[in-house]
Amino acid sequence: MRSLNMALLCAWIFRYQLNSNPIWKRIVDYKYKTDKPHILCCPNVGASPFWKKGVLWAMQVAHMGIKWVIGNGRKIRFWKDHWICNNSLAIAYWPLYVISEQQGKIVYDVWDGENLMW
Repeated sequence: MRSLNMALLCAWIFRYQLNSNPIWKRIVDYKYKTDKPHILCCPNVGASPFWKKGVLWAMQVAHMGIKWVIGNGRKIRFWKDHWICNNSLAIAYWPLYVISEQQGKIVYDVWDGENLMW
């Protein structure tokens, strides 16, 4: 039953990621602030049980297999998301991460595509 539940939640997340502008997606984005910077970072304060115990749980599992595509860099966290290698940069370069003052920044804020803007 648990595996079936996970499969159904992952299917819901897959539909959420595929659809760009249906009304239900805009409502979810507005309510849970999924664009700040993306769905994995959205708050669970004031969230429904479906969101907290379902969607966020499934997203954490799915996050292990997600590799982000940069695009304009406004939705990818520089240190914490998997966008270059199999791990986040925070894990791969832990000594640099712990001394960085840019820990909460998105890619757009710290990288111009060629050079780091520290």
